[in-house]
Amino acid sequence: MSNEILGLINLVEDNDNLDELTYFRNAAAIPFMGRYRVIDFKISNFWYSGVNVIGVFANNKFRSLLDHLNREEDFGMEGRKSRIFVLPPDWNDPTDISRGDLKYYHNHMDLFTRSSSEHVIISDLTYITNDDFRKAFLHHKEVDADITLIGEVHDNAPTGSMLRMSTEEDRVTGLNYDESNPHVYTGVFIIKKDLLIDIIRYCVNNFKESMFHQGIRERLSEYKVSHYNMNSTSFYFGTVERYFNNSMKLLDKETYREFLYGKNRVMTKISTRPSTLYKADSKVKNSVLSNGVVVRGTVENSVLSRNVVIEAGATIKNAVIFANSVVNSGAYLENVIIDKDVVIKENRQLIGTENKPFIAAKRTHI
Repeated sequence: MSNEILGLINLVEDNDNLDELTYFRNAAAIPFMGRYRVIDFKISNFWYSGVNVIGVFANNKFRSLLDHLNREEDFGMEGRKSRIFVLPPDWNDPTDISRGDLKYYHNHMDLFTRSSSEHVIISDLTYITNDDFRKAFLHHKEVDADITLIGEVHDNAPTGSMLRMSTEEDRVTGLNYDESNPHVYTGVFIIKKDLLIDIIRYCVNNFKESMFHQGIRERLSEYKVSHYNMNSTSFYFGTVERYFNNSMKLLDKETYREFLYGKNRVMTKISTRPSTLYKADSKVKNSVLSNGVVVRGTVENSVLSRNVVIEAGATIKNAVIFANSVVNSGAYLENVIIDKDVVIKENRQLIGTENKPFIAAKRTHI
């Protein structure tokens, strides 16, 4: 399968409803469950699907993303024919008339034209799973579809931003935001490469801004559009509330084990930091602690990224804390997200709610 399909992660059209978490980074580089970044799940999905060349359309704030992906071998991309390309737009071409995400497709057309692959799998960040798309690709070929939309039957999908698929037998006949329809489109689709190139050219020539919405969704009747439903543990990403609630759900031991160590191992940048250090008076319950963490206080139902320090007398509950942050003695944190390089001073109290966690932005001192 590896020579048949090219991978593309499109970060351009992702809705930025992540507030302080994306002040200094691309959404794809947000830490998730301690040692991982959100993009790790997408790259792992593709790699286990047999994709060995992956392009990433990165629109802004991608320094941390470049740093995270700079060792391709950590993600299984070893060998001359395996690559991850982070692709910004070409801001300096005065002749370029393309707009929206078409600017990226148009500027990086050679990603498609130079590839020997006959198909492309394209994904945004919305849908996170630890499954692969081999069966979806097999279905795509068996029915000889022009495009296959990957979906889920999901009674409790997030409202507002999730497209739903209307279908007749194997054909997709419509895409809308009817929340009574449980057939959710995950933001992942497979398309014949030559058709993708034709759609890009059509969109650019007609001054369109969105390859998917204006090139595919508005022209569904012109193509043979199939669908394939996934059936695996998954989460939907896109708002602070979803991010926080997903992190808390994954603290359930069975869900954590199935999602991170089930069918496939999630690949990420390898760290050489020392193991977690639990001091004599520390108390840790139902939490995920990464390498380099030092705990002298109390930690419950929380996720701590690398090099976090919890001082003696500090208590954190239902918290997500990013790398290199320090919680000093006497501090009490509950229902919070603490970004990277934050210092919580002695005896501070920060309390949010399950549906509205308190957020401390990167590098702040509170």
